[in-house]
Amino acid sequence: MNGNRLLYSECLRIYEVEASFIESLHEVGLIHVVDQEEERFIEYDDLPDLEQFIRWHYEMDINVEGIDALRHMLEKVKSLQSEVDQLRHELRFYKSRFQ
Repeated sequence: MNGNRLLYSECLRIYEVEASFIESLHEVGLIHVVDQEEERFIEYDDLPDLEQFIRWHYEMDINVEGIDALRHMLEKVKSLQSEVDQLRHELRFYKSRFQ
């Protein structure tokens, strides 16, 4: 996290979301809410994820638990894709050496 933060109240206003939704995301660890000097902030680094979670919740009616599961599955898919790419690279290397 780079220390850049959006004021919590501004986040609610800009994204037109309920505080309870943001709190639920925070409680399950999907976003970070920072309390500092009697103000609350959301890290800028979390905003792309927050925007995705808002779309899933409000456009697709996915609850917070579903959002958490979906995010976990997508991370797993990305990890597996990276592993497949690495294995393809290694296979090409060995094929080129032994042909």
